[in-house]
Amino acid sequence: MKNIKLFIWDFDGTLVDSYPYTVSCLQRAIGDFGHEVTYSQVMEQMLDTIPAALRYFSERFEIPDLAERFRQYHQTGADEPVRLFEGVLPVLERILQRGGVNLIFTNRNETIFPMLEQLGIDHYFAEVVTVQHPHFAWKPAPDAIEYLMEAYGGTVEDTVMIGDRVCDLASGWHAGCKTCHILTPAVPQYPPCDWRIENYRQMLELLQ
Repeated sequence: MKNIKLFIWDFDGTLVDSYPYTVSCLQRAIGDFGHEVTYSQVMEQMLDTIPAALRYFSERFEIPDLAERFRQYHQTGADEPVRLFEGVLPVLERILQRGGVNLIFTNRNETIFPMLEQLGIDHYFAEVVTVQHPHFAWKPAPDAIEYLMEAYGGTVEDTVMIGDRVCDLASGWHAGCKTCHILTPAVPQYPPCDWRIENYRQMLELLQ
């Protein structure tokens, strides 16, 4: 990663351990309509994307209002109980020290902003593109990455998309940039990538 300039990060499951809370919110939403699903059943569908999971359970249980009920539980902003993955801060700091740029491209909504502030990492990121941006499609579309490369002077050779799921890396593939896969126990996927790491100590070594 010595030649990488732009580091475009996914948020949930990459920078923060938020899957347990997100799964719980969807379980509660489904339960409100009289159905029960296990953690593993929800997580299996979320391996694609959260919107895909919502569509799946909405159709399976015939709940047209499921997405709205899920958002009511999930849109708690800074009160959401999440934590940074170990080793994230030194990596973010190292990127800035070497003149790089940290950016976020997330399928999360505007609740990310109070969370970033609460976690104390908002100042590490030059820009955050959320799912509510009016001009960009959700992952795995490349639109947001292409915009960020143009806005911050990046190229396909010096830009990397970093995430834990196929949809994250697919947005990078479609944009033609480099990709880095964060391997986590919650997401047993092994998509093709330029780099695969199991923890942020390994990423820090790649940045030396």
